[in-house]
Amino acid sequence: MHLSTTELAEIVSTRTCHDLIGNIGTLKNVLEFVEPNAAVDEDTKNLLENVSFLLNARQKFFRVAFGLTTQAQNTEELLKLCTDYLSTVGTRGYSITLDLQGGTPQLSKLICLCVMIAADVFIRGGSVKININKNNITINALTDFKFNENEIADYQKILQNEKPAGNLSQYAQLLYLRQILDADVPIKLTATGNEMTMVIG
Repeated sequence: MHLSTTELAEIVSTRTCHDLIGNIGTLKNVLEFVEPNAAVDEDTKNLLENVSFLLNARQKFFRVAFGLTTQAQNTEELLKLCTDYLSTVGTRGYSITLDLQGGTPQLSKLICLCVMIAADVFIRGGSVKININKNNITINALTDFKFNENEIADYQKILQNEKPAGNLSQYAQLLYLRQILDADVPIKLTATGNEMTMVIG
């Protein structure tokens, strides 16, 4: 499956807009009900803080994952960038944790894309481990529940150069990752009911 630069740009733009627009709408709706100069009640304040955090976390993450010449300043900032993003996609009460081994700021884009690839297969919470060494990058996702089987099946199709059944924008992270890697870099995916492993390189 070949994508032109324009098609890939449309896919990435659609995905990032989709992941931001719902909470932008929530923010707009809440602000419409806030009276000018009126005190904001605790529930409204909490909602505004939560939505602001989510939008800020996702915007920063997307800027590194899909942006031009952007990266974290250091390893601590990179880890925070990724864990903040994961906190916005986990189901309430079911968090997604991250164990990052061998990550450096220079690999910020690749790491963010790997985090996004793993995060999208969860239905509920679980853990993501990314290990980077001189030979390869290994992404391991583990859950006590089941994964989104359709998502994994479509990942497999993309890796076999086939068009997935779902909307292409759902897979912006994997399509973009393949585009920025050398064409000869292999990507292998294995999955069971509650564990997924992707090896790059």
